[in-house]
Amino acid sequence: VKMTMTECNTEMQSFPQQVIVGILVPAGQMGQVGQVGQVGPACQMGQMSGQMGMGQVAPQVATFPYQAMAAPAIYAKPEYVYMPQMAQLAPMPADGSSSFPVTPRSPQRQASPEETDTATTAEERLERPRLSTSAARRMRRKRAAERAAQAALEHRGEKVAPLSAGRVKSDSINSILENMDFLRSQLTSGITDEVQKALVTIQGHVWQLAQHALGCRLVQLALETGCHEAALLTRELHGHVQEAAVSPHANYVIQKVVSTLTWAASSFVARELVNSCARLARHRYACRIFCRLQEFCGNRDLTLQLIDELLVEAEDLCRHNFGHHVVQSVLEHGHEKHRKVVANILKADLLSFAKHRNASYLVEKALSYCAVEDQRALLSQLGRTDVIVDLARSQFGCYVAKSLLQDERVNGQEALNRIQVGCEKECWGGKANGETVGGFHGISISIKVYIYNDIQKYIMIYI
Repeated sequence: VKMTMTECNTEMQSFPQQVIVGILVPAGQMGQVGQVGQVGPACQMGQMSGQMGMGQVAPQVATFPYQAMAAPAIYAKPEYVYMPQMAQLAPMPADGSSSFPVTPRSPQRQASPEETDTATTAEERLERPRLSTSAARRMRRKRAAERAAQAALEHRGEKVAPLSAGRVKSDSINSILENMDFLRSQLTSGITDEVQKALVTIQGHVWQLAQHALGCRLVQLALETGCHEAALLTRELHGHVQEAAVSPHANYVIQKVVSTLTWAASSFVARELVNSCARLARHRYACRIFCRLQEFCGNRDLTLQLIDELLVEAEDLCRHNFGHHVVQSVLEHGHEKHRKVVANILKADLLSFAKHRNASYLVEKALSYCAVEDQRALLSQLGRTDVIVDLARSQFGCYVAKSLLQDERVNGQEALNRIQVGCEKECWGGKANGETVGGFHGISISIKVYIYNDIQKYIMIYI
């Protein structure tokens, strides 16, 4: 008889719902299974138990609800998972209560503190933003400077304490750092008694604080008070100038000593730099000390002695990434004889210096700060039309070319016309501003503005 799907569903719903449960039990205990629950009409467990052998499954048909079902391995505790093939079944008691052992869920292993810290650190590393190339380079240089400072301390036989990272050893220094805001307010209050109290607190810990990222700021504030007690604090820096000069934090304290205190109180800085000038002038931090000495103590005999020692290697310093800052300070603030030395070195290979990444700054400064005769000698080489055009084609020489075109002593109209023609040809050909145009690196002509008598509005040098 064929039935539709609806008739089939109706017919199935009219029968009582049943479930078949299979339990794997030892053959000797099959007689007890018949006592487990209410047996349905479809099968009698007692009749089947004698016919089943070891390892066979005893089916049982029971009607809902499960009030009489005693399958404890499955229904006793739903939160546990029972694996029949792995469980060891114990004999069932005669009263029908369940004594089937329930296999517990395997407990999760607790991670050790080291593993937890490692995992947390890994997560933090994933969340931490990636440093740019320049930032990573600065971090490497900073660590190298700290290692150099620690090596210098070890060479002197002193104990090395990584204070630059903010870790201090003395409990008194820790208390100073904890009261940093209060001490800062005392130093900036302008009240003599308050300032004296803050200076007394700092006294004895100046060198340790100078190497600390926050402590160095406190020492600088103390030096800015300008009182006699502040000058006395510098005695604790004696013998540490070279170490402080290469420190990422203490170098600011040395700069403040030079720029704030009198020569009598700050002359120890110059004395301790003797015989190490060329080496320290190439350092990213120590080069600043020489610049401050030039600015505030440039006429002192000891400072002049340092510059004499420096200029022995002036040619290499002119091209150095940090050394050229010291030479530039000599041109801006130094003695006339030292400017003469720098001018002679530049004139020996002027075109090469003018095209160099670092030395091109010095050529521009020499055209403004050197003696008149030296400026004329430089302009006689650089002011020619072919030289200006050649510099305009250079990545760094174009800055010198701009200075020459803006100099009233240079008749650069012909050079300007040649640069204009070369730029116009490429600009009309579709080149964009800032690109290499007509072979002139970084030079572009503003086509919209043609004010020939105003170079600054008419020609733009790549920045």
